[in-house]
Amino acid sequence: MEYKYDKKIDKDQLESLFSSVGWQSAKYPNRLQKAVENNDYVMTVWDEDKLVGLICALSDGYINVFLTYLLIRPEYQKQGLGTILVNDFLEKFKCFGRRIVTTELDKEKYYNKFGFKTDGICLTNRDWQNDDV
Repeated sequence: MEYKYDKKIDKDQLESLFSSVGWQSAKYPNRLQKAVENNDYVMTVWDEDKLVGLICALSDGYINVFLTYLLIRPEYQKQGLGTILVNDFLEKFKCFGRRIVTTELDKEKYYNKFGFKTDGICLTNRDWQNDDV
């Protein structure tokens, strides 16, 4: 496996990775590519020329950092790749006051093992439209 810090990722690679875990954002590859490029922190995992994992974050530079994406292809899960990505994220942003992740309820226990705790609620206003960017 090879780990990279590069925001420029082929749109088809991103679409394939996000589709592999059933994320709706895979249906919007143009938006998805722009979204990844606009993150402050992007770390990827590659198996030769195949994107198999990704973590991204947005920050205000000092206090708040939001983990926006963490994905590992299903066939590569349970091999410690997610742990490597999350630990790198935590190390990079260790001096920040808040490291924030929003996730599905069934993933809460995964993040708990890294010290994330439920703190309030997350409110969303979803509006999936077209893929024009």
